[in-house]
This record gives sequence, structure tokens and C-alpha cells, in this order.
Amino acid sequence: MKDRFLYLIFIVFAITATSSLSAQNHDRAADSLAFVNAGWEITDLGKGAQARYAQVPMFNSMQSISVIKYPARKFRTEILHRPGETAGTPSAIGKEVGAAFVMNGGYFHVKERIPSVFFKKDKQTLGYTHPTELYRVDGIFGFKDNKGRKMEIVHCNDSLKYASVTQKMKSAMATGPLLILDEEIVVPELMGDKADGDNVAAMKAEQKAGSKIRTHYTSAQFYDRRHPRTAIGTDDSGNIYLVVIDGRFKGKADGASIYETAFICHLLGMTDAINLDGGGSSALWSNKTGVINHPRDNRKFDHDGERSVPNLIVVY
Repeated sequence: MKDRFLYLIFIVFAITATSSLSAQNHDRAADSLAFVNAGWEITDLGKGAQARYAQVPMFNSMQSISVIKYPARKFRTEILHRPGETAGTPSAIGKEVGAAFVMNGGYFHVKERIPSVFFKKDKQTLGYTHPTELYRVDGIFGFKDNKGRKMEIVHCNDSLKYASVTQKMKSAMATGPLLILDEEIVVPELMGDKADGDNVAAMKAEQKAGSKIRTHYTSAQFYDRRHPRTAIGTDDSGNIYLVVIDGRFKGKADGASIYETAFICHLLGMTDAINLDGGGSSALWSNKTGVINHPRDNRKFDHDGERSVPNLIVVY
């Protein structure tokens, strides 16, 4: 029997979609129907939490979607800082700390395994946003309480304002792009090269100073091409969502653009959502299912390709 929640989400979306008559909207209605009719594997994780997985034919591609949805008030959520040699895979860290669920977190310098974005925990700043990240980092998510039950996602594309924006947050991380705010998708369907100027200038400055920093994606490569993606968000009923979309497995998990990621989050019922680190870092684990998605780092469509990451979303 189809999940009633997903069915209701589709009905609401279909009604709103009919107000626009472009061919693109008709395609999105078909994608929504495919999403609802997918053979979702659903696992009860206890205390109102639920894991879902499905392969869904959407966007003229195959999407492999893993989700954990849980009531924030019944769990404790934290952004765990594990830099350098203390970094680990979501499954290993989850088992080590006795977590219920773990997902990879924000952007980081791969070689050093330290955050490449602003990161605050217990009033201490543990990272800053590197200039080469500014083409995609335009928001902050954080928690107003020590138990991580009051999550907030806000727009902030000015690193000089991080301190004031996060003043009332106990922990916070800069990331992006923002996907959904107040129920509205806030990213364009195609970005093109609009965001490249500052990023390219920052990379050239690094290279001139002798840095061997890896060249980052252009905005078109990052926003518009399909990659594995990771996102976090909330709904109006007090639930938190951990979402991973597999990618780079042709015909099995093609990956999603940033807009397509936002669209999937919208169909899941999220009212606010923000993108996290993706690519080979994308992984979602629970203590009842093991790794749910198909991490890319071993280039095999299995559950063994996790990457060690220095910051994670950990739920107890």
C-alpha cells in the first residue's frame, strides 16, 4: 500500500503545479508522479523516525534517494567536529559514539580533513569560509539549543555577518546553496556561469601566493551538472530530514543538479532545506539499517564506499 504521506505531498504539489502551464511544469508533474509511485523501502527506526529508500525515474534520469525523517523533539542532534586524524566515515563514527543516525556534513579541505567553511560550536569558532567556497556557500544552518532540537536555516552570503547571524545559536555551520526557504525553492533551474567571477579570482590569488589548492568547480559544473548530493532540512511539523541522493552511477543513480535536489526536498515535504557537501562524501547511516545509500568513493554501486569526513550530522 502506498505511503499516505507521500500521496498527500503529491496532491498538494499537483494542485499548485497546475497554476503554471509551461512544458517544464508538465515535466515536473510527471516527475512528482514517479516520485509518489516509486517502490519506497520504508524502515521504522523507532520514536517516530523513519528511513526511506527508492530508485525513481525522474528528470529523464534515474535518481537513487535515501532519507531519514525524525521528530526533532525526540532526538538529540549535533554537528560533530572530527578534523584531521580524528575524521571517520559516518558508519564508523556512528558506531563509535553510539548514534542512531549519522550523515556527512559540510565542505572541507580533502587533504587536511579540516572544514573549509565557518563552523561554530559551544561559542568557539572552529573554521572559516574559504574565499573559493563563496560561489556556493550562501546560508547557515544551526541549533538554538544544546540538544539540537531547534534547528534554523538562514540566508547569509556575507562572512562578515556570521557572528551576528549565529549569535543565538549554540552550534552552526555555513554551507549552501540554500534550497528551500519558507516552502519556496530558492535556486534557479540553471545557474550557468553567473557565480564564477569571485571564485576564479580567489583561486588565482591562491595560486599566485604559491598555494597548491585544488581547482574548484565552476558554478555551471557544480550547480547544473548531476552529482551525488547531501541536504538537511525541516518541515512545519517539527521534523528534521537527512537526505542523500546518489550519483555518478549511470542508469542506476545518475545524481541530481542543485535545482533537482531542491525539487526532491520539496516533494519530501521540507519547508526549509540547505545543501551540504556532496560527491564522494555523501553517505547516510542508521544503527538499524547500516549505510542506506550507495556512497561513491569506491566507485561501486554498493554500501561500502564511504569517505572519511571531518564533520558530521550525528543524531542520538
